[in-house]
Amino acid sequence: MTEAPFAVAVVDDDASFREAIVWLLRANGYDARPYGDADTFIAQHDIRAIGCALVDLRLGEDCGIEVFRRSRTHGHDMPVIMISGHGDIPTAVNAVQQGAMGFIEKPIDNAKLLADVASACAHHRDFCARYGRAIDAMRLYSLLTTREREVFWLLANGKATKEVAADLGISLKTAEVHRARVFDKMRVNGLAELVGASRHLR
Repeated sequence: MTEAPFAVAVVDDDASFREAIVWLLRANGYDARPYGDADTFIAQHDIRAIGCALVDLRLGEDCGIEVFRRSRTHGHDMPVIMISGHGDIPTAVNAVQQGAMGFIEKPIDNAKLLADVASACAHHRDFCARYGRAIDAMRLYSLLTTREREVFWLLANGKATKEVAADLGISLKTAEVHRARVFDKMRVNGLAELVGASRHLR
């Protein structure tokens, strides 16, 4: 399997089941972290480290979907796969409608669980990469002067350098200097990359 950069949380109040899933995940290279109740999971898990959470729909006095909602209110946006021994189609549909990435019924199909976890971690990896690029774009954009920001948006919206000069009432040479500075400060190698950076700022 592809090396997983994230941990996988297993949130289930059935100790024997929880330990079995943790063992399966660790045997397949994952950093599996067991949690016996919702409060411990929500209080301790770190969105930067958790790539996927497996959450039992019947978690003590808590409903797994409610745990999922509470997790989101705390700013934790990792993919969640719901697990239940009492699942049915309406419950599965509801879990997905609430934002869960998937739904697995007990007894667990190990191959399906591993495939779903791999997919969830890949999804989270992509999300983190996009989030990281957005943060970088915002940080670099904050370094631009007011004039450079004007040039940035004119270029990002398809204006040629000559048109930028005309729109801002500056010489073509000055517009070219601003353009070069924008490219340098935003760390882009061309217009396509600048347009890509602008998508994170709209």
